Amino acid sequence: MPNYRATQQRIASDGDAVARSSQQPSIPPLARLLAEFHTSMNLLGVHHFAGNVDRFLVYCLLLRTSLAHPERRGAISIHSAAMSLGRPFETVRRHVGALIDCGACERTPGGIVLSEHYRNQPAHRREQRQAHDCFVRLIADGIAAGLFPAQSELETTRPALALEDGICAAIDLLQALSDTNRALCADATDLAIFSAVVHANQQRPDGARIGPGSAVPIHTRHSVRVARIARALSMPDTTVRRRVVPFCGPGGLYVRTPNGLLVAPDAFQPFCTSGSSNGTKHGSIRFIIQRAIVAGLSPRHPTRSYCDGRPPSPRID
Repeated sequence: MPNYRATQQRIASDGDAVARSSQQPSIPPLARLLAEFHTSMNLLGVHHFAGNVDRFLVYCLLLRTSLAHPERRGAISIHSAAMSLGRPFETVRRHVGALIDCGACERTPGGIVLSEHYRNQPAHRREQRQAHDCFVRLIADGIAAGLFPAQSELETTRPALALEDGICAAIDLLQALSDTNRALCADATDLAIFSAVVHANQQRPDGARIGPGSAVPIHTRHSVRVARIARALSMPDTTVRRRVVPFCGPGGLYVRTPNGLLVAPDAFQPFCTSGSSNGTKHGSIRFIIQRAIVAGLSPRHPTRSYCDGRPPSPRID
């Protein structure tokens, strides 16, 4: 985990099944927080790559590697990058070539490295700080909602989570979401669209904030138009329309309404398949949190780790 449908398994294991079936369909609290985080990260980065989610994930891996291995500038081979991302070699090679063309990364004798000039541009530095704060917001809200433990046996002498460690944790979670939800959406672009729809369905026109521990009822009036999802993710309108079609209809992820898309009431129903394992090469959310705690994130006072304060929840308008 993080696995969208697994977020419902925890809820489905408690209480009476008959009583649950009569309740208003809703978006579970953890699924809400994951959709907010995932959408925040995508809105921060995909516009630099013309809405290409896979290319953004390759860039994130290069950034993560450069932060984790500064002594060798984070050099990584295309083969290793493809293995880490679980993507075909040729696909990753093509994305790396495009990143080189736009100046985001460079070829060196040791492998592909992130361009320091590109990474240190003011706009990119601001976005990296926001990514750090989006991760802290997720953990702070999860603790406030009782979804994550408010204390840990792990200890740290650091006063707060450093910027670089927070960026690494945010990228780890972003990659883990892609890994563990492949049974839901095999393609990272489809998952980005799904997260954006879930997040848009929980928005309120007046901007009112809903408590992090609350499940949000699924109402037709909260549906979102495809054009808004496309605009938010910097994707062509026709691309998003084409991608959502296979997920509409009986047993799909979406319900079409006169006002747009709505997440299907049973989209978060528990399931059990060999492809939905909670394990992931990038770590489960529990392990990602543990690493963050060791790096300085306090479970009792997570908000101390904000760089610039709590980031606003992204609006899909």
